[in-house]
Amino acid sequence: MSDIRAWLNTHQVKSVECLVPDFHGIGKGKIISAEEFIGGDIRFPESIFGQNILGKWCKDEDLVGIADIDMTLFPDEATLAVQPWSGTSTAQCICDCLNKDGSVFDLAPRSILKKVLALYEALGIRPLVAQEAEFYLVAKNPDPKLPLEAAPGISGRQPKTPRSFQMEAISEYSPFLETLYDYAGRQNVFTTGVVHEMGPGQLEVNFKHGDALTKADEMFNFKRIARQAALHNGYLATFLSKPISGEPGSAMHLHQSLVDLNSGKNLFANEDGSRSRQFNAYLGGLQKYTTSAMAFFAPNVNAYRRFDGAVSCPTNVEWGLDNRTTGFRVPVSEASATRVENRIPGSDANPYLVIAASLACGYLGLTEGLTPGKPVTDSAWDLPRTIPRSLRDSLDLLSQCQPLTELFGEKFTKLYAHLKNEEVIAFSETVTEWEREHLALTV
Repeated sequence: MSDIRAWLNTHQVKSVECLVPDFHGIGKGKIISAEEFIGGDIRFPESIFGQNILGKWCKDEDLVGIADIDMTLFPDEATLAVQPWSGTSTAQCICDCLNKDGSVFDLAPRSILKKVLALYEALGIRPLVAQEAEFYLVAKNPDPKLPLEAAPGISGRQPKTPRSFQMEAISEYSPFLETLYDYAGRQNVFTTGVVHEMGPGQLEVNFKHGDALTKADEMFNFKRIARQAALHNGYLATFLSKPISGEPGSAMHLHQSLVDLNSGKNLFANEDGSRSRQFNAYLGGLQKYTTSAMAFFAPNVNAYRRFDGAVSCPTNVEWGLDNRTTGFRVPVSEASATRVENRIPGSDANPYLVIAASLACGYLGLTEGLTPGKPVTDSAWDLPRTIPRSLRDSLDLLSQCQPLTELFGEKFTKLYAHLKNEEVIAFSETVTEWEREHLALTV
């Protein structure tokens, strides 16, 4: 703790945000003094994992106890960083959740990811991942009844048409990018590149590959960084999967590979550079179990709009070499960089659960000795859709998948499905503007 005290003193930190990623990838927590952070007993109610996206609480006492007991928050010192936008001497730190007896609180998404990583460690394997985050910069819009529109750039003009990969288009948001890089660097979030994507005001940021838990933490922090950087520049950032009608959706692509825990050798490639048995089994697991894990890859009702009329978005679990129409793209690379890109997750997804679910599918493939189907060389969009069409369907598939339920834990899976089904019901009960316009006075 002496090192932490010295760090806090050096950075003149007076208070610390203690953050816990919830089921939705939203940061819950509390602000405490630097002194409390060093020597205090940080408590927080376990019921934070029983709240859906509407702010409603789970009423099932078998899933969330009515006593609403406290967890202990255990700060991960590796995530401690000065918060760049607060304007005060504030730091932030991601925390693990423990029961009162010191055991792991197994409903926390960060705990779920650690559990999956421990399964790999038992096999002598270390997963490496790298993410790509797509999001839109949109004009400030205080009224949720109005549609979102792309943010105007430094020219003052609001983009109306696709300007994919154009440097002039991305230069329109150069002040935002300067703020983004500054915030990210100060919070130890390591990006490698940025492009203007397919939609007006849509950007994609790439991240360096590395340890799975570290990269989940980075993405958790990055979403908040991007939102704060956008606010600083006068507009908003949204990670909604399909924020604008008629425009492409936003994905959180996940590159993944496995290396030997001791030697660091890429286990997806043989000595001659060919794809290994582990590669085939892992990919086979992704193909078999991804449809059952879709509630983690597409966790909100809006997420399924991204797959309809898909633009650069997969609709099935096919795979191919450097084929972006497939759900699983295998980039052409040197043997040491052999990896699988999961192109299915949406940008609205919880990064801890996306990584945990993708690795879990691969793990089941390894333990079951699965093999993948044949690679697709043409357009996978011409093949049948196998991805569920709604969150309700995805939740049914998750509840019916015993291997994933056993791996994540029955209580976690039931609580997750319970909260998400409540959201589905609330959404289904809401009459939309489209229905009022086209049906109310017509049918």
